[in-house]
Amino acid sequence: MWLIFQFSLLIFGLTSYSFFILQKAYTSGPMPQKDAAPGLTYFHIPLPEYAIFDSSNMIGVKLEPDGDGISSASVNSGFFSTLVSAGDVKAVFTGHDHLNDFCGKIKNIQLCYAGGFGYHAYGKAGWSRRARVVVASLEKTEKGGWGDVKSIKTWKRLDDQHLTGIDGEVLWSKSSPGKISCDTYKTTPVLHKLARQ
Repeated sequence: MWLIFQFSLLIFGLTSYSFFILQKAYTSGPMPQKDAAPGLTYFHIPLPEYAIFDSSNMIGVKLEPDGDGISSASVNSGFFSTLVSAGDVKAVFTGHDHLNDFCGKIKNIQLCYAGGFGYHAYGKAGWSRRARVVVASLEKTEKGGWGDVKSIKTWKRLDDQHLTGIDGEVLWSKSSPGKISCDTYKTTPVLHKLARQ
């Protein structure tokens, strides 16, 4: 998992975002995989490549009203090309545009928005706050331990009465990608209680 720190630069009157790799994060020492582990990248400001998506090539919504519906830098830094060249990055997750919550795939990389989930920032009346959930499933080894990454799935959880899951999809899989049923990921009473505290 790559966590990226971004900062803005004003170059010749144009705003650009530079990228500095903060760290490759592990919760514990990584276990070697047979193949390269699929990379997940998280940062705040969307890349200009997010602008190519519309209802025909994405899952979710693009509701931001300004420009092409995204707020990226006016200068393309080429960072997406770097991610493609790395070869292991399978998905990128960003925020910034609170009314976008879509995922779309270009050059074998899923570009996804997190969805607006905080009540401290702007939103849209009647549009439930939401958060993107990402799950990496692991294979089991013959000895019962955890093996390689088998799939990466995502959906959005709405902040409604039932914490509804929507727009489930497989972002990457050793087999074939596709949609998933959000019913598979129903919340438990404990989650309902925690969400309301």
